[in-house]
Amino acid sequence: MMNQGEGSEQQDLLDFKPLSLDYSWAFIGADTRYLTHDIHRYPAKFIPQVAGRIIREYSAEGEVILDPFCGSGTALLEARLAGRNAIGVDVNPVAYYVSKVKADPIEPRKLEALWRRFSGKLNPPYFSRVETYQLPGKALRILEAWIPERQLEDMRRLFTLIMSVEDRGFRDFLLVAFSNIQKECSWWSMRSVKPVRDYGKNVPSVIPSFIRQAERMIMKNNQLWSKLKDSETWVKVFRADSRILSTLIEDPVDLILFSPPYVTSYEYVDLHKLSIVWLEETGDLGGLKRSFIGSARSKPRGRGVRSRTASRIISMLGRRDEKLGRAVEAYFEDMEASFSEMDKVLRSNGIVAMVIGNTRLRGVEVKNAEALAEIFLDMGYRLEKTIKRPIPGKNLPTARDPKTGRFASASSTATLIYPYEYILILRKT
Repeated sequence: MMNQGEGSEQQDLLDFKPLSLDYSWAFIGADTRYLTHDIHRYPAKFIPQVAGRIIREYSAEGEVILDPFCGSGTALLEARLAGRNAIGVDVNPVAYYVSKVKADPIEPRKLEALWRRFSGKLNPPYFSRVETYQLPGKALRILEAWIPERQLEDMRRLFTLIMSVEDRGFRDFLLVAFSNIQKECSWWSMRSVKPVRDYGKNVPSVIPSFIRQAERMIMKNNQLWSKLKDSETWVKVFRADSRILSTLIEDPVDLILFSPPYVTSYEYVDLHKLSIVWLEETGDLGGLKRSFIGSARSKPRGRGVRSRTASRIISMLGRRDEKLGRAVEAYFEDMEASFSEMDKVLRSNGIVAMVIGNTRLRGVEVKNAEALAEIFLDMGYRLEKTIKRPIPGKNLPTARDPKTGRFASASSTATLIYPYEYILILRKT
């Protein structure tokens, strides 16, 4: 392994494999579902303990933490619990709503009054007279293919009520509850992260499922409020692309903490397709996929990549699968564009903390950690510390297809994924 330092002439030597596992970062048996951390299903989440420890070790109270791929908002919530301010950015509409609700609780008395008025409309005499929400034809056809007729009719009435709520924070709260029952109240197989139909499933009724979800979220919201009620911290969440950070953030941030999307591992639009159809009121999921970094539909823009490790990966993959090679090249180009924007908003001497694992595609080892670190080194950052963290469990499928590299169900032909990941600490010099 190289002596960690600066300069593009050294980046070709990065090799993190010889590092020993640091079990102090494993958090085996830790409760990862406390407060609002589990109000909505979300794959590949940070565990809160990892985010919280990084925040406490590499920032000070009152500073500003940015997560440019904020996902379900784990880092944002942990920042506020640690007395820091938080900014989250994500292009995924599900991430946007979940992060807002998760990290910014509503005052309990206000929430309970709003819920009492809203839930009264869910009783049969009133609810049966509510008009069904009118969705575009293509969006409606997608939902009809996944949701039984009775459940879909109730969902359309429920969505009409939610969208008529005037209080923005409460409407967002209800949308998160509505989003989290989509898989439960459809033919989506609950044994699969991927979109797989189970027509033998006993699909539950919508309104009881929604009420249970909302009331559970109210309990979690109130617990978080009691923790933060005397806090002067704030959180801001943007539904936006990480490649335009500098247009969103005016003042420099102190710590950028994130877990980037993985190389063509999974289409997040597929993962959240039912929720996205409602939230975006669109059936054009293919177009949305192309806007996500890491999508297999992405195409390179011809800018080239700064990482020698990334260049080798692209070359090897291209010889096995030309289309996949182009998608991976686009991924590294897009990550470079995001890193450039991060650099614009990070203060001098600020810290970037990145949590990322390596993987395999088409039999090629994809050294995400090494390649992404090399990009920052080429930008003049200093690699201060590399931590090899064992992963005892993660909200992901547990196996990967050895040919495609895509997440898969465990089988005799699939290989276990993510036995460890890296935490990279880089300083802007």
